[in-house]
Amino acid sequence: MIFQVRPNPIEELLNVLGFWDHLLSGFIIMIWLYGLALVIGFFLGLILSILRQYGGQIFSRVATGYIEIIRGTPLLAQLLLLFYLPTSLGIPITAWKLEVSLTLLDKDITLTLLNQAILVGIIVLGLNSAAYQAEYFRGAILSVGEGQIIAAQSLGMSRLSGIYYVVLPQALRRVIPSWSNEAAYLPKYTVVVYFIGVKELFREAYYIMTHPYISANPLTIYIVIALIFLVMISLISKGLDTLHKRTGIPGL
Repeated sequence: MIFQVRPNPIEELLNVLGFWDHLLSGFIIMIWLYGLALVIGFFLGLILSILRQYGGQIFSRVATGYIEIIRGTPLLAQLLLLFYLPTSLGIPITAWKLEVSLTLLDKDITLTLLNQAILVGIIVLGLNSAAYQAEYFRGAILSVGEGQIIAAQSLGMSRLSGIYYVVLPQALRRVIPSWSNEAAYLPKYTVVVYFIGVKELFREAYYIMTHPYISANPLTIYIVIALIFLVMISLISKGLDTLHKRTGIPGL
């Protein structure tokens, strides 16, 4: 009978943290995906909410259809569809990538900021987030009330100017509490890009777990990953709470 001696939990944790460069690399890529997707989702979601509310019959239906389709289908299915679509259509894909190299504490770290998989991940995460953000924005726009648009037009402003100068400034301040949900959830959604080979945090965790020169329980590795997410999301939520307190409309 062969007995395998496993290190104690502290030793396992130290073994995992010994791969801090891989954890840092995965964390940076995750933040990169999150930041770009959130920005894309913000602007596209704002446009969709305006079109749905003020776009007339045609544009309103188009925006509504987009939102319902995206929200009604799995994020992973959207990701795999867009990733494999060019190949299915016979479109040739040339391998390319944009990398940044740095040295930190005598460790060489290479970050792949863009390649086909990362680009697809950014696009899909952004398009998906836009559908959810659009509904948060629409709810905030509805809270302002149509009467303020009518009042703005009675003062000589166009409908578009009324939306831009009257409705949106109020809506963007009111939306912060509900919009914070998407800002806090989105980092967790970035893990789906693992399935198309992006070296984000979970991909790096798998690398550490399967490394031949490490002896650590996979549970220890994933606890470290979970703690990284917990700290980051807590900081995001705290920052948005502070923003809301400073920009919130008194009495609302």
